[in-house]
Amino acid sequence: MTCFKTGLAALLDLSLWSGWANIVMAVVAVLALLFARKQLQSASKDSKRATAYAAYADYLKLCIENESFARGVKSEITRNEDDYSKYRWFIANMLFAFEQVLEACHDDTTWQETIRHQLKRHKWHLDKSCSAKRAEWSDDLKALFP
Repeated sequence: MTCFKTGLAALLDLSLWSGWANIVMAVVAVLALLFARKQLQSASKDSKRATAYAAYADYLKLCIENESFARGVKSEITRNEDDYSKYRWFIANMLFAFEQVLEACHDDTTWQETIRHQLKRHKWHLDKSCSAKRAEWSDDLKALFP
């Protein structure tokens, strides 16, 4: 019987195949788990990015509706107390949108430069804003303040 257990004839032994099947199934399960984890991470990243882009699109829409606020010219904004009150909410919305973008795209230097450019327009308000000085905003965003 030993000659039957050697060479190619060993491949006919079902106990050999059942042992290998368990190993192969374990490897396939680990690979499937790793693939599923990668898919979840990718979906999470895409969801954050879509949220950030939507927030920025809302900010741009707000800029179109409030051009004087978007320009950030102090003399235009502070001439009326009601306008200045609305402007502060405009700034809060702007900072929120920027924070969302930075959370999703924190390594993207193009976004950082875009945000930095927008923040420069509103430096006069950010310098005196209590909200900007408190820990209400992320460190990534505060690092871009002019």
